[in-house]
Amino acid sequence: MSRPQPRARALLTAALMLTWLAGVCASSQEKPATKTTATATPWAIEVEPVSAEEGKLPPDFAMAIYENLVADIEKTNKFQQVFRSGDRRATDVPNLLILTTKLEKFQRGSETKRAVTTVGGATKVSVHVQLATRDSQTKLDKTVQGTVRLFGGNLNATQNLAKNIANLVNQSSF
Repeated sequence: MSRPQPRARALLTAALMLTWLAGVCASSQEKPATKTTATATPWAIEVEPVSAEEGKLPPDFAMAIYENLVADIEKTNKFQQVFRSGDRRATDVPNLLILTTKLEKFQRGSETKRAVTTVGGATKVSVHVQLATRDSQTKLDKTVQGTVRLFGGNLNATQNLAKNIANLVNQSSF
């Protein structure tokens, strides 16, 4: 598979950013759903985008991690409300946890190598996850990894990472 041309990559990045912004705008206009399940806590959560040094994480991976993480956190039904970064409604929520992720390591694999061999081509993403209150009381502080080793596209590592983070947050008690 050939690498996308710089113009095509820029268009892909712009499309992903517009999709993300549309989601932020739509979520800020919708009324937040209150979870009434038995597993819901009195906590709400605000998910921040993954932070990384410039050039260390491609924009499509950063956006995919963020979008998958928001979706997987919502699926846990652990929180009364799930907010995206920058949602103004989160300022009025008394029990708000803030989930931040910081890139520690990224290794882009090769889909071709994974298809041909079973020993090479893995895509790996490692992030430091922190869940804290507004007043910086840390409730969770761990390193989490996401990988795609055998079959699938490189972005599948972002789905695996988001699922692992959501499971960790869901199993945490705070």
